[in-house]
Amino acid sequence: MNGIINILKPTGMTSHDVVSRIRRIISQKKVGHAGTLDPNAAGVLIICAGKGTKLSDYLMAFDKEYVFHVKLGLLTDTFDIYGKTLHVDENMKEFSIEEIRNVLDGFLGESYQTPPMYSALKVNGKKLYEYARSNIEIERKKRRICIDRIELLEYEFPYVKVKVKVSKGTYIRTLCYDIGERLGTCGTMENLVRTVTKTQAIEDSYTLEEIENLYRLGDLSFLKKYDEVFNLDSIMFDDNDIDKLKNGIKVKIKDSSSLKDIFYIRDAKGDILGIGEKSDEHLIKIKKRLI
Repeated sequence: MNGIINILKPTGMTSHDVVSRIRRIISQKKVGHAGTLDPNAAGVLIICAGKGTKLSDYLMAFDKEYVFHVKLGLLTDTFDIYGKTLHVDENMKEFSIEEIRNVLDGFLGESYQTPPMYSALKVNGKKLYEYARSNIEIERKKRRICIDRIELLEYEFPYVKVKVKVSKGTYIRTLCYDIGERLGTCGTMENLVRTVTKTQAIEDSYTLEEIENLYRLGDLSFLKKYDEVFNLDSIMFDDNDIDKLKNGIKVKIKDSSSLKDIFYIRDAKGDILGIGEKSDEHLIKIKKRLI
């Protein structure tokens, strides 16, 4: 079974928990996810099955959309409400909607963000949250992020509800902390839902229970084809060239000037053989074989 599944991850499960559950449901070992979602967060989690796992690196690079709540005036060690309280701002004033919107607008575009200590990012082969649980503070390099869109959905002091579209590697918990700081107080994430990963929206996702029921009935409608999720240009080859490509032989084409870095290689029937790349001028090879 090869393809992509758009899972509606529930709160309380790790991304690894979801992968393990899918492995059991479809009786397949080769299953992985394309982008971790915190255990206390819910929403879109892209799962790759079979040779679809070869697309995980590309899928993880997708921009993502989130809806979250910030509780102003509260700071915890994890930057969310599940952590240990470090500070409560007893003297916090009530902010106007204009102040909130001005601060949010200030995050638009490229910036640098420091990953939180309570994260799965590895330093010297060890996850940051493992250091944090041992009360060890590790110096973290700032990472470049991009916020394409940020929108105030609701504001009822001290709670702010926000929708945001961000680049890979953006930590929403850190964004909540930064929002509070720019308002002159502190901020903690109360809840988080991933609503979109590139082409996959929460409205089109499946719960684990739905997938289990469909699979039991022999219905694989939850399993998406590669090009339903990952849109690329395509080049079609005849059977002779397909055989060469399958055997690792580069194939020459007349003009590769308009080709992007990666693209689908399809056979004469239109079926996807894999992802191709330009090897040398006018020479094509398979980068990732998908069948």
